[in-house]
Amino acid sequence: MIKVFEVVECGGPGGTGEQVAAICNGLDPSRFDVGLIYAVRGGAPGDYRAQCRGAKTAFYVPEMTREISPVQDALALRRLYRLFADLRPDAVHAHSSKAGVLARVAAKAAGVQKIFYSPHGYGFLMQDRSRASRSLYRLIETGASKVGTTIAVSPSEAEAARRLGGRRVQTVCDAYLGDFAGPLPHDGTLVGSCGRMTFARDPDAWVHLVQRLTDSRNGVKCVWIGGGEDEARTRAHLANMNLTGKVDVTGWLAAAEARERLRGLDVFVHYSRWDAMPNAVLEAMALGLPVVASDIPGNRDAVVHGVTGLLAKSEAELLEHCQQLIDEPALRRRLGEAGRRRVQSEFSRERMLSELSRLYAS
Repeated sequence: MIKVFEVVECGGPGGTGEQVAAICNGLDPSRFDVGLIYAVRGGAPGDYRAQCRGAKTAFYVPEMTREISPVQDALALRRLYRLFADLRPDAVHAHSSKAGVLARVAAKAAGVQKIFYSPHGYGFLMQDRSRASRSLYRLIETGASKVGTTIAVSPSEAEAARRLGGRRVQTVCDAYLGDFAGPLPHDGTLVGSCGRMTFARDPDAWVHLVQRLTDSRNGVKCVWIGGGEDEARTRAHLANMNLTGKVDVTGWLAAAEARERLRGLDVFVHYSRWDAMPNAVLEAMALGLPVVASDIPGNRDAVVHGVTGLLAKSEAELLEHCQQLIDEPALRRRLGEAGRRRVQSEFSRERMLSELSRLYAS
């Protein structure tokens, strides 16, 4: 029996937390004794523990916070070291930047033989941080890259890991964790986005798209499925531009309800500023929707331009691609069907678990 601990600082709602839960629940219990060490960024700790029902043991470490904090980081590091020294796991797999640094250092000090780290988006790529903060994160990641093996969640993330000087880099893409229901029949044409409305997802570019798209194509409506810290500002922006009758911002929805709203779209838009492996894009493709995404690392790993969707280098291209898909239903169907096949073959839960199992057991 291989004892492996999954360590995550951003448990709870969100892509990384869901991926870690899928690992805890999906590893073969006859081969792996799975433990969980976690903090949460949203929701209740007990809810996330229940979501990770496959973990036989779990330890809540609230000292693991997103931002750098010398006092909290020292407390978290000491707690992690004691857990690893006392429980003696065969492998530790840390997820996200903060847990990644703390858990790797603690596991190395405690003598853990197999240490893995998945960034799920490096902190130094996040453009909402100051230049000084991003430089500090890059420096820390460069030093920590010498410890253990980096398991990148996309080919683009693997390239970034190698540029940091990581000696051992593997790629295990995040999995699509939902079902493969098809689009829902409906009247009219609906263009939408889905996810947390935050700086990383560039809601201002989406507002510009809504204005230009609804002005240039009669009968088109738009929706943002989700909410977030930029929701109030975006709603005010839409109201000031007299767009409220042509657009809907749903606010936060339960996962099942959000998926049903997704199925009613004709075109899915994901014009993000940065990404690791965009789970929203995988879900849209799995549901048979054509995707228009920003041409950046991460998005390029999911969307094959002209095959499963279209990539846009600018807001002007974003508008042109959306207009093209609105005007060409046959193209929408072809791209959507190809996207579904790609998710089924390249981003399955079974594939991810099989590749991780191999690494944990190697």
